Formats: sequence, structure tokens, C-alpha cells
Amino acid sequence: MHAHEFGRRISDFDMNTKKCAILMAGLFAGAVGLAACDSPTWSADGAIFTYTDARGNRVAYTAEDLLNDYRQDGTSLSTEFDHVYEVLIRNYYADESQASVLAELEERATSAVLEDKQTAETNAESNGTSYEAEFEAILDSAGVDNVDELYEHHLYEEERARFQQDLEQTFGTGDSAVNGVDAMRDGTYTTSDGVSHVSFPESEEWGAGNDGWLKEQMPYHFRHILVKLNSGIANEYTQDKISESTSLDEGGEATDLANVVMALAGAGISTAEDGTQSIVALDESSRWSFSQIANVFSDDTGSAAAYGDSGIVTKVMETDYVPEFKLGAYAFESLYNERNKESAYGKENRYRVAPGLREDAEASENGTITDEMIDENQVLDGTDETVYSFFENLGIGQIPFGAAIALLEEAKVQEDANGNPVNNNVDTFYPRNVIYNKYFNRHNICVITPNEIATNTISDLIEAENDLSSFITVDEATGHITSEDKVGKVNQQFAALPGFQVDTTNVLPQFANNVLTDEKGQIVLAVRAGSDSYQGIHFIVIERSALSEYGQSVDGSTGQIVENEAPVTGGDTATLSEYYTTATPNMSRYPTYEAEGETEPKTTYVNFNISSSTSWTERANEVSDEITSYNPNLSSYNFQRLVEEGAIEFADQSIEEDMKTYVQTSRQSNIDSAFTTWSDNWKAYAEKIAAQEQFRAVGEETGTGYLISEICAVDYQTQAIEGIWEVGGACYYPANA
Repeated sequence: MHAHEFGRRISDFDMNTKKCAILMAGLFAGAVGLAACDSPTWSADGAIFTYTDARGNRVAYTAEDLLNDYRQDGTSLSTEFDHVYEVLIRNYYADESQASVLAELEERATSAVLEDKQTAETNAESNGTSYEAEFEAILDSAGVDNVDELYEHHLYEEERARFQQDLEQTFGTGDSAVNGVDAMRDGTYTTSDGVSHVSFPESEEWGAGNDGWLKEQMPYHFRHILVKLNSGIANEYTQDKISESTSLDEGGEATDLANVVMALAGAGISTAEDGTQSIVALDESSRWSFSQIANVFSDDTGSAAAYGDSGIVTKVMETDYVPEFKLGAYAFESLYNERNKESAYGKENRYRVAPGLREDAEASENGTITDEMIDENQVLDGTDETVYSFFENLGIGQIPFGAAIALLEEAKVQEDANGNPVNNNVDTFYPRNVIYNKYFNRHNICVITPNEIATNTISDLIEAENDLSSFITVDEATGHITSEDKVGKVNQQFAALPGFQVDTTNVLPQFANNVLTDEKGQIVLAVRAGSDSYQGIHFIVIERSALSEYGQSVDGSTGQIVENEAPVTGGDTATLSEYYTTATPNMSRYPTYEAEGETEPKTTYVNFNISSSTSWTERANEVSDEITSYNPNLSSYNFQRLVEEGAIEFADQSIEEDMKTYVQTSRQSNIDSAFTTWSDNWKAYAEKIAAQEQFRAVGEETGTGYLISEICAVDYQTQAIEGIWEVGGACYYPANA
């Protein structure tokens, strides 16, 4: 429907009435229609409608009445506008040109009433009640009194949905070359004459612009593996516990955690004829994929069934993902991934990911982030750091691969070298818990390195390349630790495993050696996380980054990660816009590439690991729903365009100015609210990590503290070091007294 056509459709209105109604429809496109008992009607005296309120008062409203109410109190129109919007839509579908559409919608409304009646019958039978009682409950829930009003209720729902769908179809341009949802996604669109337009332009008169879903919401596509820790305690940063069955034929949390890391690295256990075992590198044909590991090991049953696929994650999703998972991955991309950080696409958008980036002048000038906002976005840890600088200074965490080997070997150890319980059998001193807390119990995002740790020096599975004194030194007089390695040292046997063969040093130059990647060369991230329903460790791969226009691949000739490069001659590489297509592979507008003379569909979110057309449709609809619902002000931009194109005119300029002021205020209010929510989430996450680091630092100067030294895990079995178990020593119970 063309914008000018839209104006003509409601020509039956009085001029002032028409302009006011369209105006408000544009502003409140998401408004819900009222009950049919209060349905709007035409009035012969020039009023838009008459309205009977809950007290039985019947009032006739003119356009000017509504605007007077608005001027006095902008919130007083929420109910009245619902009526105006309903008048607009009902009148539109009452036009002769919409007869066939109206007939279809009426059929749907009739079917909906029949379904309600069937539901009443079913509920009556199930609940042992009467049909009349159950149908009355349905009428009440719809806010209507009888079947006729129920029909009108459903009809308006159908009309409103179709009205919005029509607007989204061509973005209100009437140009079949324009896809409305794609215009919202990209922030730009191109008409059939080849002219490009900004979807949501900034305007002095109308207020802040909007860059579209991709840039504003920064969508990521993740896969993950969750190892639940049912023994875990929220916010226990130094002496948490993980379980392990004492039966040799049963597993436990420590073993599960170790097995996932080993599987990701392509490591196996070989048993010799004499029964001795050792860690070996599996060949590529034997190595499990991330999808297989997720399917078998992940305790997130929903994503496990989907081979680890976690779906789309965006900034606007506040509750779907724990902050360690969501914000941790954003932090990795915006702060630690050096290649993305310096790429044109990534640099442009970093400030959207981590609030507090001062040096981005554009961010401070476009009305989204101000200096005042940044100044307030500080971590409350006494350092006066902004959230951005806090994470930048913190850097990325690292988990040595040797810690997984140590967990595997020490999981069931609960007695010392003499067969006696140590420290009154306090389980925080069990080797598995000491190792877990030191290396895995980290709420900041981590990568996995090919390093060995102190406990590996007593390992039967590997040959350690360093002795114990290379990791820990002890003051024999006091039993205190004078120095302790926290990240381990590279082990060439680990570095030779399949999972460490992709060159990651250009992506993460802060690590001299490659970090763990999956079978496709994607960096594996790990983080300790939890909520009210679970505690656990997430292993995450970013299937598609919000900061990479062309995604990530591995150069087969160099074994190096290649990021954000377009293929020279086609290839299955979707742009970020293509990746979040709203089409399905059986549609002509779905992204394709040429392969050996054949046209093939590109891999996108829609068909990722999916071959069913039904599932394609579900995925495409998921993307479309995300795009069309992310911004409460989307309709105001459509209205702005209608005014600027002359489809709407104002007889009263003061009304026009009032509306522009309203739109400006509404847009900025939503921008400020979104930034505040996003900023507060980052701040809360940063403060959690700050608390974690403070707990982990306790006792570093004295050699004894909350984080139990790894020397305890080693000496638990060797009993070779004097003093550490004595009163005041590093391993004396209780360590956190």
C-alpha cells in the first residue's frame, strides 16, 4: 500500500479528524483494541466516535477534544487512542476495495468463535462444570458480554494484525522491490529505481534515528554445551564444590567436565598391554564435533537435542541468558578479539556492545550515549573505572587444558597418601575442588590453553614438562605459599592435540600459543554461570558474530582463522544481513551462491543444521518476529515518512508541533531506557567479576586465603611438604576462617 494511497483510504473522515487519527495510529501502532461493549461508532455531529466508559458515561470526542486531553496529560490518551486506532482500521477494511480481504478476515473471526465454543465444551467436560460457565469465562477473558461481541473482538484482532502486516510488507512505500522487515533489519532499503534510503532517519524535528535491528540489537548466533554442577553454590568464588561418585563405574560432575574438555580438544585415553594409560591425540575421523559433544554431554536438554544450537541472542533479551553467557561473549568480541576490534565493521559498533567507550566520538554525538551516561557507568569497586576499562584491564581468563586432566585423575581422591582423611574430611580440600576452584570457577569469559598445571607433575596420564617448583614455592618455616602460578605453562603434548592446531594468535595476540578451537576452527569460550535453576560451566562457540560482516572461516593452507573476509568468487559465505534472512531456501529471494555450475542456498540462521522446510519457516518467522518487535518506536518512523512525503497534512500547526515533540520525547525516552538497562546489566556483571577477583586475591600476600592453594591437591597424595598442614599453614583447616 503506497503512502499516498493510505491517505486516500480514510478520505471519509473530516479533514481534522483524518489527520489526528492517522497521527495517533502512527504513534501507537501497538495499541490493543478495546472490548466490543465499548466499540467506537460514527457520530452525526462530527465527532470521531462516542465512548461509554466503565461507569456508563457516554462521551462524544472530536479530534480537538483528544488533542486538548493530550496537551494536558500525555498519558491520558492511552485508552482513548485505542478507540481512535480501532476506528481507523475498521474504516479501512470497510472500504469497498478491501471487500475480499474483509471477507477472509470475517471467516477467520467466525472460526475463532467456533474454536472458543469447542474450548468451552472441552473445558466443561474436563473440569466437571457446565458449558455455560466455561463459555462465560471465555467471554470475560475477552472483555465482552455475548457471542456477537466476541465475534467483533476476534474480527478486530484479525484486522489489526493484517493492517500491521500490510504496513510491514513494503515498508509503507507501495514498492514491491522493498521488503519491510528487511528494511527494519538493515536500517536501509533500496527502491525499484535503485535509490537507497535510510529506514529510520534522524531528524531535528522528529528526533533520534535508528540504525536498524542488526546494529541496534547486535544479534549473535551461539552454540553451547552446559555441564551442570548440582553441588554448585551461587556467588561462591573460591570454595565451591563439584561432585564425583565414589563408585568406579559411575561418573560425576568432575569427570563430566573433564570429558567435555578432552572431547573438544580431540584427546583420548590409550591403554597399553600392561594396563598403563596415557593421553593421545585422536585423528580427525575419530574426533567428535562440537555438535556431537553437545548432543551427548550437554545438560541443557533443549539445546542438546538441537546439537548445542542456542538460537539468536540480542541486547534486548534481558532474561533469556545469564550475564556470564551473554555479556561474556559480547565482551570477548568487543574487547578481546583484536581482529574484530580493529575491523571497520567491528570498530563502528563496539560502543553498542560495551557501554563506556569514550574514544568513539560518533557514539557521543548521535544522542545515544552521552558523556554523562559514560561517567555514571562505573564499577562500584573503589577504582572509579568505567565498565569498558574494567573489562579491558581485566583481560580474558584462561583455563589450562592440564586442569581437565587433573580433574579426571583426581576426581575420586578423598584420602591422603596414607589412606586417612585430611582436615577432618572437609570436602573443599578434596583435590577435585581445589583444582576446580582455581581454574574453572571463573565468571569472566575464558579460553582454554595447551598448558599443564602443578597437579600434572604427579600425573600418570601425561609426561609433565616442568617440576613442581616451577609452579609453586613454599616457605618451609611458615608453611605459606610465596609464589604460585595461576595459568600454567605450555605442554607440547597438549599443543599437538587437534583442538590446538588452528592459528588463533592473530585473533588473540595476547596468547603466544593457540587456544582451543572446535572441529571447524571456532574458538571455544568457557565460563562459570548460574541462575535460580542451575549452576554450571558453559562451553560456547560463536556461530555468527554481530561484529563480523562476513563471518569466520579457517584458511586450510595456513590453519589460521580468517575473519570478516568476503569470498573472491562467490562461495557459501553469507553477509550478516543475509545470515539473518527472513526468507526460506525454497524462496527466490533466499541468498544463494554458485558451486560447480549449480545454484546452492547459502548457510544462514534459517537453515543452519536444518533440512526440514517446516523448521526453515519456523526459523524465518523467529528472525522476522525479533526484527519487528525490537523497537517500540518503529511505527513513529513510518508516520514521520508519511508526513515528510505529504501524505499527511496538518491544518493546525500547533498540533503538528505537539506531535513532533511527543515523538522526539518518546524516542529519546526509549533510547535512554534501553541504554540504562543495558548499562546496568553490564555494571552488575562487572561488579560481580570485581567481587570474584577480590575474593580470589585474599591471602595472596600472606600465602594463605580463601582460594585454597593447589599445593594442597598435590600434597594430599604425596605428603612430601612440611608445614602446610600445620596451624597457620597454607592448607590448614579452615582456610577461610
